[in-house]
This record gives sequence, structure tokens and C-alpha cells, in this order.
Amino acid sequence: MILALGLALLLASADPGADDAIRAHFAGFAEAFARGDAQGVAAGYAEDADIVRPNQPPVVGRAAIQAFYEQMFAGPLKGVAKTTHVDRLRLITPTVAVVDSSYTLDRDEPALHARGASLSVLELREGRWLAVLSRSYRLPPEAGR
Repeated sequence: MILALGLALLLASADPGADDAIRAHFAGFAEAFARGDAQGVAAGYAEDADIVRPNQPPVVGRAAIQAFYEQMFAGPLKGVAKTTHVDRLRLITPTVAVVDSSYTLDRDEPALHARGASLSVLELREGRWLAVLSRSYRLPPEAGR
């Protein structure tokens, strides 16, 4: 009971603007992705972050994440339009959030039409929400695609 009360008080003291700030983090990622800006994408990750993308080995560290996206934007993701939607956002503590999101990837030539889901953990560090972990998964194609 005391633990539950303590947790309730901790979450009640969470920044009411956290939801908007976290959604802005995802919007910034989407804008950088649309520009093919690997540095802008990587800026949303903590220095010690790690990511796993479909059919790719884990990538650890902001510099490696930037290098990964530089390679992707020059090759497999060149000209790809990505839409991202935050499906569920949970503040675990006032400084840690878990976000479930969904995305689509589209390009006409060479054809790429895919959809997927991601799980990300963000942490509030020095006043900024940064991704510390991100896992993405491809979902089966929608009927008719």
C-alpha cells in the first residue's frame, strides 16, 4: 500500500508537458528522416543509446547510430517516405517513458511499401527527452498491398 501510494505521488509530480515534449521528440525524428538528415536523426538519441532495426545487427552509441543512418539514407532508405504515429506513451517515472509507435515506409521506385512497429525507451536528460533504446519490427503487409 505504501509503495503504491509512493508511486502514485511520484507519477503525480511528473511534468504535465512531458507528453507533448515526447511527441515533439518523435516529430523531430520524422522531420530529420524526411530530410535524409542522419545527424538530425541521431541527435534524438542519448550518447549511450542502442537501436535494433529489422534485419540489422544492434547499433550502439549516437555516433554509430548517425553512421548507420548515413549508410541507410545513401542506400536502402534513399527516397523513402516514413510516417510515424505514437500509439501509446507511458511515463514510467517522471524521467523515463516507454513509447509504442507504428510506422509506414513508402517509395515508388524501387518499390518499397512496408509497415512496422517500434518500442522506444526515452529518458529525460539535462532537460531533453532522448531515446536510450529503440527496437523496430516489420509487420505483415496490409491486405491489397
